[in-house]
Amino acid sequence: MSSESLNPRLRHFLANRLGWRSLREVQKSAIEAIGRGEDTLIVAPTASGKTEAAMIPVFNSILTEGLPPVSLLYVSPLKALINDMHSRLEYWGNHFNLEVMKWHGDVPPDTKRRFIRNPADILLITPESLEVIMVNRSRDERERIFRNLRYIIVDEIHYFIESDRGVQLNSLLARLERYTAVRPQRIGLSATVGNPEDVLEWMSPSGVVVKESSDRRLQYRIFSGGEAGVIDVLRRLTGRKVLIFVPSRREAERYYNIIRRCLDVDVFIHHSSLNRESREEAEEKFKSISAAFMVSTSTLELGIDVGDIDVVVHLRSPTTVNQFLQRTGRSGRRSGNQRTIIFHEGEVLLALSVVSLALSGKLEMLRIPRRPLDIYFHQILSSVFEIEKPGPAEIYRGLGRAHVFSDINQGDFRHLLEFMGESDFIRKHGTYLYHGFNFEKVFGKMNFLEFYSVFYPTYEFTVKHGTKTIGTLDAFFAVTYLEEGRGFVLGGENWIVREIDHEKFIVKVKPCSRKASIPDWSGGGAPVSFEVARHAYDILLGKFNRDLLKWLDDASRERVLSEMARASAAGLTRDVIPVSVGSDVEIHTFGGERVNGLISDIFRMEHDAYRVRDDAFAARFSAKVDYDDVVSTLNEIPSIISEEDFPLRLHDRLDRMVKNKFIEHLPEDVAAHIKYSLLYRPDELMGLLEASRPVEVEGFRIQVFHGSKK
Repeated sequence: MSSESLNPRLRHFLANRLGWRSLREVQKSAIEAIGRGEDTLIVAPTASGKTEAAMIPVFNSILTEGLPPVSLLYVSPLKALINDMHSRLEYWGNHFNLEVMKWHGDVPPDTKRRFIRNPADILLITPESLEVIMVNRSRDERERIFRNLRYIIVDEIHYFIESDRGVQLNSLLARLERYTAVRPQRIGLSATVGNPEDVLEWMSPSGVVVKESSDRRLQYRIFSGGEAGVIDVLRRLTGRKVLIFVPSRREAERYYNIIRRCLDVDVFIHHSSLNRESREEAEEKFKSISAAFMVSTSTLELGIDVGDIDVVVHLRSPTTVNQFLQRTGRSGRRSGNQRTIIFHEGEVLLALSVVSLALSGKLEMLRIPRRPLDIYFHQILSSVFEIEKPGPAEIYRGLGRAHVFSDINQGDFRHLLEFMGESDFIRKHGTYLYHGFNFEKVFGKMNFLEFYSVFYPTYEFTVKHGTKTIGTLDAFFAVTYLEEGRGFVLGGENWIVREIDHEKFIVKVKPCSRKASIPDWSGGGAPVSFEVARHAYDILLGKFNRDLLKWLDDASRERVLSEMARASAAGLTRDVIPVSVGSDVEIHTFGGERVNGLISDIFRMEHDAYRVRDDAFAARFSAKVDYDDVVSTLNEIPSIISEEDFPLRLHDRLDRMVKNKFIEHLPEDVAAHIKYSLLYRPDELMGLLEASRPVEVEGFRIQVFHGSKK
């Protein structure tokens, strides 16, 4: 099917109601692929028209074939995206007399009951609400909803790939095929990713990738941070529409008030602690104004429509290329130029590394979870609800159709089912399975409302001083670095940990005047990726495009050149790992926090290392070792981490990681391996040790953060 063969009513709508003169190339390619009936992954930058690329052929099929409801299931990770897309699709639906229904936790029960009796043409839903339908509705109701389903669109599919929610969704997509007359055609919408073929495989056993590179030129500037410098640059951007990303809710509030006080501009704020009405009001006002500032945390990274952005500002460097492109791609729809500014507080090498990789098209690879037995545990329990008198074989076959469970064999299933029986989550009556007493105890009554969701509301820890919320910390840092009495920096202030509640994800703190024990990390966001950290080392060695330095301010450029000179003086090369042993041990892997955290924990076990202060560039700790001890231990790491019980040796540390509400009910060895794969990157460490050798370098020290707030 070509764009010229579209239904006349649809062509008229696109030309006259939307005012389109032509289709973009990604839309033409998607129309052809979807029209052939192929499962299709559409990979394109933010604001490239990929949503319409999926909707045009789907609406064409609905109109031309007269498809009965529900013909399209649209799945999105966020209620805010559901609400935004519902408004957009209602505009299409009203024109063609098609009903569009959204279903999530904020939709009134009466509206949902009316939908069950009389389904709409298009259903927009979150994975958790889809789970609710699978568990709470009868087989007849599920068939009434899904039997006519022809298309499934998964929006922001890259957001799902690595997460528990993605495992749940992948399983649900397989499970709902019990109730469809034909296998629905799957369509995924993704921002640019490093391994689109793997994402397609997650979505479908066969299909095609429709990919479009951005035709918008990336223009960037990198400035050293500081409140005064930030305001000075923002003052020059007044009269434009600017989206400002900050690392925490506390920083969002702080800069929102600073901008209001210092600049004569319309400014809005957006973060997860604000209620839904406030966020939606800010979105609508910002969208409708041609010149304004919006200060946001990651809540506006995904595709909520806030209009045409002129400039995207990052207050602190993004930690991954994917995140940088996702944010920056929100700019330049009108001008064709993506314009972005990064303010750093010492992490200039990271900022330059991110930009350099982005311009060369080198993105991080998304990791599909292997053997996610914690979510498998949940889906077994959910399937017992769903299927009338289920037998073990039926559940195993049903879940086995999901790609995310393809590495789980029948022996794994039997072992887990036996454990679930021993712990009384599952009981067997003849050949059938049903829930045991412990299921009712753990997930019954009010707790049952939480059963549908496989994740805690956030993997971030909330930092509190008394009743005041200071900000948030990524779970990786809270679990691997923090303990009572440990100091850290957040929001430019020093704090000491009083107590950590790993179940409620809360870190209680008090102000700290001491700076000596403050670790090098002071961000709060996600860990720096392996790719970004390694390319920062390339920059130190001069292996990058020097023309990139033109767009750094003088202080930032001087910092990079100074660090390069130090690396050159130390005689560093790509195949070495600089090691410094003095009062502290510093192993400069440039491998990211998940690699360095694993090294430090190995030295904790082997040499009683203490006072760990890792960052993205180095494993840093204190220990009674000399250089030969360090080299010997590094050489032994491949054999140490290849031992089957190695994750169990890390049990004390891993046991603090509350990944989700189901993992604690798994066998201890299974839970340890799952947490280990989440917190660390043993494959990246093994590759690094194989390609590089430790070299002693006295006095060499490159830190991620050099700001005065240390």
